[in-house]
Amino acid sequence: MRWLLALLLAGCFSPAAYTDTCAPDDVDCWTTHLVFVDDSGNTTNAVIVDEATVEAISTRTGSSAAPSLFTGSASFDFSNGTVVDGTTVVLTELLDVAFSDPDGCSPVLGLTVSHGAGARSKHTGCFPGIHDMKTSGPISAFFSFSASATAPASLSLDVVPVSNVGCASIDDPATLVVSATAVAGVFVTMPLAIAPPPSTSGSGDNTCPGGLLASTLECDPIGRGGNSSECISAASYMQATGMPLPAECTPAGVSGCENSTGTLVHPCCPGLTCEVGAACGDASNATGGTCH
Repeated sequence: MRWLLALLLAGCFSPAAYTDTCAPDDVDCWTTHLVFVDDSGNTTNAVIVDEATVEAISTRTGSSAAPSLFTGSASFDFSNGTVVDGTTVVLTELLDVAFSDPDGCSPVLGLTVSHGAGARSKHTGCFPGIHDMKTSGPISAFFSFSASATAPASLSLDVVPVSNVGCASIDDPATLVVSATAVAGVFVTMPLAIAPPPSTSGSGDNTCPGGLLASTLECDPIGRGGNSSECISAASYMQATGMPLPAECTPAGVSGCENSTGTLVHPCCPGLTCEVGAACGDASNATGGTCH
């Protein structure tokens, strides 16, 4: 396991340009840029559907016959932004909920961003469900937004479970929400704060207030991934590794950047790579690693 998988996954698997920006109160922009980590470990766009359609299902069926959510996530705080260097989506926030569903499936989660009392997105971003025969259980997913805030944003995230009789189309939210037999619970609202990305000084050096500016580049048995310079927050590092954030990055020639489980515990200094083994993807000599 790599700590990087939970934090900066887009930079590992599919390098791309994430140059879109959203104004603080543009709820439609934020909702349509929702992304999450799927079961294969890839950063995936949410399926966008009509919010009014989902709300109508909830109004019609939000009762004991519909799925319910019991939230474990009190709030979400993207204090280090949502995109780093225009190339990497920051996936530090965990949507952690418990559900019950009389239809016997892990329901679709519909997420709608709102701002203030009356501004609610006309879209809902959906994370597909699973026909797993479960009537209750946990749902955990790292999520973020593939756009950056132009200024600090104080928003709300409205989450609703959506299911269907016999779990029909549970893995296809677009089809599910227009099904005559679709059911939905009540919306659960959680505070959402999004900051702009870390600033860049006039000299071109990235700054990282309160965090650690380091490289997340790795060449190990999993393969090659990461970015040459990332702003790593103390909270993100603790969540991924269970340890306090190091005071300094690891310089060239120093070993121990990865631990025995393949977690990047001592990130190299910007521009360096944590190299483990003879070649990227080589399963031999798979512990330790040295910054080069």
